[in-house]
Amino acid sequence: MKKLMGVLLMIGVAACTSIEVLAPPVDQLYISEAGISAERAAFLRKGRKIYVNACSTCHDTRQVDDISAKAWKTHIPKMYKKAKLYPEEIEQVSAYIKTSAKINQRLIARREQQKR
Repeated sequence: MKKLMGVLLMIGVAACTSIEVLAPPVDQLYISEAGISAERAAFLRKGRKIYVNACSTCHDTRQVDDISAKAWKTHIPKMYKKAKLYPEEIEQVSAYIKTSAKINQRLIARREQQKR
């Protein structure tokens, strides 16, 4: 019974995590924090869409900065075959994850400040 309650609690906590935290949108705040061009932002938006849609078909979306850069390098090649991604899509999702992981904690803090 205690085990079941623990699992339900973990599911509840995960469900409360917004998609903005798991996979930050490539909006003006993101562009500002990442210091990227509009062209690069468009490229990363495509990567985010793939990350949110393709990855979540098999498992829950992971927070982009929850996995180390080294782990992503081994994880992505395993997953892109299962997700049947094209080379350009692999580049987009990889770039999105790499860029987002570096700035996600700052984005979370800034979005919280904006809510106040």
